[in-house]
Amino acid sequence: MKLFSAFAVFLFALVSQASSETKTFYFDGTQDSVQLSLQAEETHTEYRYEQRRTICYRTEVFYETVCTGHPRPSCYTRPVTRTVAYACIQTIRIPYQVKDYDVEASVDLEIAALPGVLPGETFKVTLDGDRLSLTAMSSGRRNFVLLKKEEIASSISGSMKFLTASFRASVMDARPVLAALSISEIGIRNPVLNFNFGPIADREMLGFQLTVKKSPVVGGHTVLFDRELSATDISLMTEGGNTRAEVNVERLGVELINGRYSLTAKVFFKLQDSLLNRSQFERTEASRTLLFKVR
Repeated sequence: MKLFSAFAVFLFALVSQASSETKTFYFDGTQDSVQLSLQAEETHTEYRYEQRRTICYRTEVFYETVCTGHPRPSCYTRPVTRTVAYACIQTIRIPYQVKDYDVEASVDLEIAALPGVLPGETFKVTLDGDRLSLTAMSSGRRNFVLLKKEEIASSISGSMKFLTASFRASVMDARPVLAALSISEIGIRNPVLNFNFGPIADREMLGFQLTVKKSPVVGGHTVLFDRELSATDISLMTEGGNTRAEVNVERLGVELINGRYSLTAKVFFKLQDSLLNRSQFERTEASRTLLFKVR
């Protein structure tokens, strides 16, 4: 492991807000760890009240007489409203920040790139008050950045709060997973549901979910089954450049008799809960629904 001073090898930026600080590290594969020090303030909002001269408006009602007809006019009175401006004094509530204590954070960040990965990730560690967070972006949207470990400890001494944090991230090629997230066909030969999706490179990276509903034309839907499928619930077979999946719904405890049903198969990236750069990808799952009727 190569460890370098944050001041020597990292680009860092101080966020303009007085209560937060962000430091940035660009991972190009030549350094795999860094120590960062951040400072901020924890504050809370209080309010003061001031009286200010301003212009207010009120609605007034007056009556006017309207006459119609000739030579014997018919007259009546109708109410008319108008808006009137007048000088007034209003009480204004003005927020302001009050400092509670200073915050100092010491952060250890370790990054591991899986074999074959072309690195190019930007990591940002942000201390906002006493809240510490890690985000990441991958250049070219070709890699997943996964948070593998997050440990944060705190202590207070006088008017200073100290945070000690350890983050561990890994970088993996996203393209094999994204290629699999495409369901092209779905059908059923009772009781076996089958669907085709993209080539599967690593079974451990993918999860599968099935939702079965009884869906009458009139009335509400009834959910008969909805959960992630285990390895024993689904069979996978390679066909050309794609993968064919088969699920025996009867073995899942679902009986399809006399009615209209909808079956939704979903394939998803199983580690998306720890994905630091989730916003870079339009999708991390794919699904397709089959509607059919059993007579």
